Amino acid sequence: MTNMPLKKQEFPFKLASWLPTCYTIYLIWLRHLLERLGQDRTLSIWRDVRQDYDDGFLLQILGTGWNIDMQAKGGEAEQKIAALFSSYFPDPIQGVSKISARQLVEEMPPVKQIKQTFQSLSVWKSMTAYEVLHLKFDARALLAESLIRLHGKQGELIAYDVLREERRITGGGRTGSVAEFISDFISEPETPNLFTAGLRVDWVQVSELEVVLNVKECEWARYFQERHPQVGYLMACSTDEVAYRAFNKDIRMQRTATLMEGGEVCDFRIYTVSDNHEGQ
Repeated sequence: MTNMPLKKQEFPFKLASWLPTCYTIYLIWLRHLLERLGQDRTLSIWRDVRQDYDDGFLLQILGTGWNIDMQAKGGEAEQKIAALFSSYFPDPIQGVSKISARQLVEEMPPVKQIKQTFQSLSVWKSMTAYEVLHLKFDARALLAESLIRLHGKQGELIAYDVLREERRITGGGRTGSVAEFISDFISEPETPNLFTAGLRVDWVQVSELEVVLNVKECEWARYFQERHPQVGYLMACSTDEVAYRAFNKDIRMQRTATLMEGGEVCDFRIYTVSDNHEGQ
């Protein structure tokens, strides 16, 4: 990864390829809350997020600078979104049907604002990591904050369970060897992305079976410290190893400090605990 200044680095963000993931995450939240808290408490939390929501920065992001994405197929994105509701709500859950679930999801930011702004999802824009993090995390952080405010430690643990499932499902189900994971982890992509734009990394040690690195700058830390300090570690850091182990059960992570919690660096060590290096 390069050591470019983070705040000004931009990368292409494609709306049609991301929005189905946004819907998926909301459906995971909605199912978990309904199953754990019931309909009344779930709808209370949902309303709590929407009430007095400040969408000024969101509308600024959505307002200008978008280009037609000639390669995107907005209709396919809409088909994926429709299929998601049949998958997550084949039958009503705590009295909420798939039709009601869609109404609830589409009332939430940024989905509501996106539907009001764009006639077609086939658009892209060069964005900073901070802007993309706001699109992805702002309302979800408000959900976690509402859960904790209304339900204390139970609410925090429910949020953690949701975030674990998010990481597992949105990871795409890909698995492989430890060596393959590390190769992907350290590779420099041809096109900048959220991670190359959002992190400045010093590589301490790299081998086929172990990576040691220090994250020196992190836009996740800057974003959450400025906007959602109560839930920053929970939302952005707590499930890192979950994602790694989903790829390969023998991967482990050591980390003794994070920028999110005020440390000087995030000191990662990612390694294997198995002698069977190619095992899944």
